[in-house]
Amino acid sequence: MKILITGAAGFIGSHLVDLLLAEGVKHSDLKLLIPVGESLDNLPKKPFEIIRGDIRDKKVVQKAMEGVQIVYHLAARIDFDGKSYAEYKDVNVDGTQNLLDSSRDKKLQKFVFFSSIGVFGLPAGIGDIINWDENHPKTYTNFYGESKYEGEKRVIEAYDKWKIPYAIIRPASVYGPREKGPTLGLYKAIKNHQFIMIGDGSNKMHYVFVTDLVKAARLAQLSKKPTGDYIIGGQNADRFIDIANSVATSINMKIPRFFLPKTLALAVSYIMEFVGNITGIKFPLFPSRVRTMTTSYFYNISKVQKELGYDPQIDFRKGSKITGEWYMQNKLL
Repeated sequence: MKILITGAAGFIGSHLVDLLLAEGVKHSDLKLLIPVGESLDNLPKKPFEIIRGDIRDKKVVQKAMEGVQIVYHLAARIDFDGKSYAEYKDVNVDGTQNLLDSSRDKKLQKFVFFSSIGVFGLPAGIGDIINWDENHPKTYTNFYGESKYEGEKRVIEAYDKWKIPYAIIRPASVYGPREKGPTLGLYKAIKNHQFIMIGDGSNKMHYVFVTDLVKAARLAQLSKKPTGDYIIGGQNADRFIDIANSVATSINMKIPRFFLPKTLALAVSYIMEFVGNITGIKFPLFPSRVRTMTTSYFYNISKVQKELGYDPQIDFRKGSKITGEWYMQNKLL
């Protein structure tokens, strides 16, 4: 079967490519939709069929969908910096709709849509998230989460109208080699002696190692179930103090023993935010970061375990060691 992967050259997409190849999928059976100018460094050096273009371009999408029976849709705008919903809708919603429109007559085996736990809201905006499952109300707190929820609705509508089988994947915090976002930021802060624990670190956070995530997505694609939505996390949530210590150990560092009380850190963050708004300086401490560092968020993954046989293999201590070694080998720290 021909498999289309959007966002294939990115952090998660490239690991998905690695998994499919390791499972015996031929490189000639993969079609990779990658934006013009995006590096291919994350991908194996194989003669893939690569379509360069924008998911918002219907002609590009139609070309990419030719001969395809399976879609893994990862391409998205994932930052939280936008000032309006429209900045996310054109990629995360309209781009998804373009793929679905081009799928309606293809008799797809499965459309695997990478969504986000952001559809439920994030701790910085709503506080503690304790053992939520797929049935929790969608209480998104930013434009990104709103756009991913709308993308989910489009996927479900396509099944209702055209019977396109789907699996919706909602990852917890994803980390691993090739990640160059928030997790790398934590490693850099610890490496550069810029990290201070806020609160006592007893709050729990839910991570998922990237190879466990793509295995879950593969299980969802292979499932005979015509529809499904799944939260994908690691086997267990971890205390933030243990996460920080694991990261530090993986790069031969230690975190300071003292910590800032949350109330003090929050007060300082508001002052920094106020000064930053006047001066244009972006300070490393801001209110949403303080709240994220001091709230708990973890999810119930029993549905994907029961329905798909998902069995995450990499706990955070092991995953952080693999990730830290990769960062150092690639001179990112």
